[in-house]
Amino acid sequence: MEVFKYNASRVNRINSFMKELLDIKDTFEKVSVYKKYEKDILELNPIDIFYLDFYRDDTSLSISEIKDSANRFVNVFHKGITKFRINNPHPIFKELLSESKRIENHLAKIKPLYQRGLILNNREELLKIFERCFDFKLKFEKFQNIIFSEMEKVAPSKKPLEVLWELHDDSETLLKHIISMIKDDFTEEDELIKVIGNYHYLIFGINQKEEIILLPVMSQLLEVDVLDKMYNECINLGFVFSNKKLERIENKENNLNSLDNKFVSKTGQMSIKQLILMLNHLPFDITYVDEFDKVLYYNDSKKRHFPRTPAVIGRLVKNCHPPKSVHIVEGIIEDFKNNIKDYEDFWINFKGDTLYIAYYAVRDEDGNYKGVLEVSQNITKFKELEGEKRLRD
Repeated sequence: MEVFKYNASRVNRINSFMKELLDIKDTFEKVSVYKKYEKDILELNPIDIFYLDFYRDDTSLSISEIKDSANRFVNVFHKGITKFRINNPHPIFKELLSESKRIENHLAKIKPLYQRGLILNNREELLKIFERCFDFKLKFEKFQNIIFSEMEKVAPSKKPLEVLWELHDDSETLLKHIISMIKDDFTEEDELIKVIGNYHYLIFGINQKEEIILLPVMSQLLEVDVLDKMYNECINLGFVFSNKKLERIENKENNLNSLDNKFVSKTGQMSIKQLILMLNHLPFDITYVDEFDKVLYYNDSKKRHFPRTPAVIGRLVKNCHPPKSVHIVEGIIEDFKNNIKDYEDFWINFKGDTLYIAYYAVRDEDGNYKGVLEVSQNITKFKELEGEKRLRD
């Protein structure tokens, strides 16, 4: 496998090219600028993308500004970076690429209906196709919770990962809009065709960025044992439109039967195995983030509302949330650190249920901030309680 070689001089020239291109409106001038930098563009490899000024962690551009130019530059760089195809034999790449192909095949079902005079007459069939697109979220969750977690530890920049996460969120927002348009009897045909086209372009763009940039870089930066762990975690979550039984890769995961050490406190004691079982049987989800904003622990309950994987351990909590909501989480934690608040709570509608989510400041005996505990619980049945019920009723 050809190793990606970072070249600072080439990256600097590409930075100049990108800035010049964005300042030009005339098509002829754009062609001229491309010719000027063509040699560097054709030699660009996927890892160079992570070093470009536009995609550095300290870039002055917002996620929105980066998104606006991302597709344009991926198309310009396509010929160069596609020379570096994935030929890593690890099964995680095969399964992720197969999943993307199944998603694209599903979207291809729209094509026979995607024409004027026909699209509004097939609302029911169109609705079925797009409602299945909610399944794409399973793929996004694997990237957000597993792949991004590991790539953040080794990639030159996290900004490309943040951009991809934002594109995931954009696609889900657009999907909900499409479904509401299909159900609306007053939807204009041309507008529906336009929005569906935007969604199709967005999903294919996400797949393309993964295939020619993210996965090739991942194949070179991550060690085999890390890929093995990620693959097992992906199997746990599952793959879109697939019921195939995949074999886990044997590794040295903790065995509960060997955890014989005791947990001891002034209120009691138990074995580590008992402690883990107790925490996993709590009727709510918990996640503990330490005073340095790193995720230390989550309980592995069977009916967890939001997915968590072992890859999240040690991850900065700000990287566990969509870019558009990071500032909210950071604000809550800052209030905890400054003793302004001790808890923050909210509730949302989630898949037909009501979830109550609360953040609690964790402090030691002297009042020093030691982290935050996130607790989420399904309170739907509690909202329906009336009167009282005795223990043996």
